[in-house]
Amino acid sequence: MKFPFLCTFSLLTACHVFSADWPKFGGLMGNFASSETGLRKIWDADEPVKVWHAEVGLGFSSVVEANGHAYTQGYSNGKNTIFCFQAETGKVVWKKQYPSPLGDNFFKGGSRATPVIKNENLYLLSHSGDFYSMNAKNGKINWSLNLIKDLRGIRPTWGYAGSPLVTDDSIVINTGALKSSLVALDPVDGEVLWRNGIYKASYSTPVKRQKYNQCLLFHGEGLTIHNLENGDELASYQHKTRYGINASQPLEIADRILVSSAYGKGSALVDFSSNSPKVLWKTEKVSSQIASQVLNEGFVFGIHGQAGSSSRFATLFCLDVEKGRVLWQKKGFGLGSVILVDKTLVVLSEEGELALVEANSVKYKELARFQILSGKENWIPPTFSNGRLYCRSSDGILVCLKMMK
Repeated sequence: MKFPFLCTFSLLTACHVFSADWPKFGGLMGNFASSETGLRKIWDADEPVKVWHAEVGLGFSSVVEANGHAYTQGYSNGKNTIFCFQAETGKVVWKKQYPSPLGDNFFKGGSRATPVIKNENLYLLSHSGDFYSMNAKNGKINWSLNLIKDLRGIRPTWGYAGSPLVTDDSIVINTGALKSSLVALDPVDGEVLWRNGIYKASYSTPVKRQKYNQCLLFHGEGLTIHNLENGDELASYQHKTRYGINASQPLEIADRILVSSAYGKGSALVDFSSNSPKVLWKTEKVSSQIASQVLNEGFVFGIHGQAGSSSRFATLFCLDVEKGRVLWQKKGFGLGSVILVDKTLVVLSEEGELALVEANSVKYKELARFQILSGKENWIPPTFSNGRLYCRSSDGILVCLKMMK
């Protein structure tokens, strides 16, 4: 199945391959942590240099960078647009538009899922279920399909928001279909490789496990672990929430998995080292509705809170993984987001403030804070790649900052 596109293309320049690319949602490992060092942590009266900025349209898609190019998507005037920028300069290399509804259901609406770069291709899912495989260098469509029309998917209430999991061998998507909802596609032509499970689509992205050929799926009813060769379910843990909103990413800590949701459900650490998963602890003191959590030296950091009027009570927190105990909390970020760079928390608040915070378990220690963006509902996690920090507002302002020493 093909979808109409409007295309604008400018001459591609030579690109270089970097070792610190951020090619998918959550970075190379999907854990929102960068392997780069050299982050500037002492700023005094200085502020980060804005290398470039762009308007990319309404939405919640974060930025990915690979092979010298940065990509994101946004909504404007009945269409979603996928942008490809030169990472160093912000020059538009190409952009493509496709028809899409706003989808403003009790929030701003716009694009949701983040593009994925794998090898020479870009993979993109719209909140309506349109899926595209494109050439990442020029935007040419390799193939396309629709999750609802072609795979019998059932769109979740707030639209498809999770990105696909792309491996060397397959593209894994939770379609939400009544039968065989988890689907693996061939990256070459989009043909179905396998189907399995009956899982309501949620708003989380499938994650490949670090040491196994398995994926974690945080769907509308809980967490399941699947064999990536055939989709077989290997283990499960029920974690139901009101409205089926499981949106944060499960965090893998060796053979233990940390899941977190809002609406009174809270967090749980589950041991999957045996055939019978064991809950090590639960707590309602950490409820991450949207933002994913990061791990540093045995401690977890993230945003506790829920959208709506209660978001003013949201806190940045530090959690002891072994005991499930909150060690410190700090208000003032709303439903912001956190990534880990050079053992430092890079926090983007819901109202567009950027803060650098020590990733320590003793106390909250802020190193710097800057007003980078404006507006509300800025729930998009920043991206750190090759010394560049990308911050994007839900209103569509994208800035690229120089953050290295």
